[in-house]
Amino acid sequence: MKKGLWFVLFGVVLSLMACSKKPQVNVTPSKIDKSNVPTVFIHGYKGWDKTMSTMTKSLEKSQLTQQEMVMTVSATGEVSVETDLEGAFKKNNPTIRLSFENNTNHQWDQAEWIKAALHELKDSFQVEEVNLVGFSMGGISSLLYLETFSNDESLPKVNKVISIGSPFNDFLEDDEQTLEDLLTSGPTVVGETLENYTNLVGNIPKETSFYLIGGQLSESELTDGTVPLNSSLGV
Repeated sequence: MKKGLWFVLFGVVLSLMACSKKPQVNVTPSKIDKSNVPTVFIHGYKGWDKTMSTMTKSLEKSQLTQQEMVMTVSATGEVSVETDLEGAFKKNNPTIRLSFENNTNHQWDQAEWIKAALHELKDSFQVEEVNLVGFSMGGISSLLYLETFSNDESLPKVNKVISIGSPFNDFLEDDEQTLEDLLTSGPTVVGETLENYTNLVGNIPKETSFYLIGGQLSESELTDGTVPLNSSLGV
C-alpha cells in the first residue's frame, strides 16, 4: 500500500476510538502523498448519512482527507448528491459518505445501490478509481459488490477496500480456534454467507487490496462484543 493510505488507516483506527471514548484526536503525519481518488465510506445495518461523519471529520481535521460529497441511494436505486464540487475531484484525498434510504435491507440490494452510486460518480464526475471503507454490513456489501460487478466497465475501478467489524461469516463463534490458526487456515466453522463469498471470490480483481479490521475483548474472547473475529477476519 502507498504511504498515504497507511496514514488514513491510522486515522480510521483513531476515529473508531473517538466514537466510543470521545478523546481529542490529533494525527500529525509526516509528508503524505495525496491523490484525487475518492474514498467512499459506507455505513452498517440501520446506519444513516451521519454514521461515518465522526470518522471522516477526524480525518479531515488531521489534514489527511477532505470531505467533498454526501450521497444517498433510495430504495429504488435513485442517487442524490450533496456537494459544492465543481468539475473533477482535487488531489486532497477526497472522501464521500454514502448512505442507503432503506438501511435495513440485505447486502444483495446494498451491492446494487453501491453500483448505482459508483456509476453516478463515473458518469457525472469522471471518477475512474475509488477506494471503499465499509463499517459492519457496509463491508460485506462492498465485498459482494466487487464479486458481482467488478468487471463492469461502466463503473470505476476499486483500488482498495477496508472493512471494519464486518460479519463476513455471519455471527458464528468458535471459542476453540486461536487467532493464529484463524489467520493461517481460515475459520473452522463456516456459515452460508462465507461459503457464498468463497464461491464468488474468483470474480474479484487480483490488484484490489484489502485491509480487514476486527476486534477482540480479551485473549480468550475473540469478538468485539458483536462480531467474532471468526467473522470479521474469516474472509
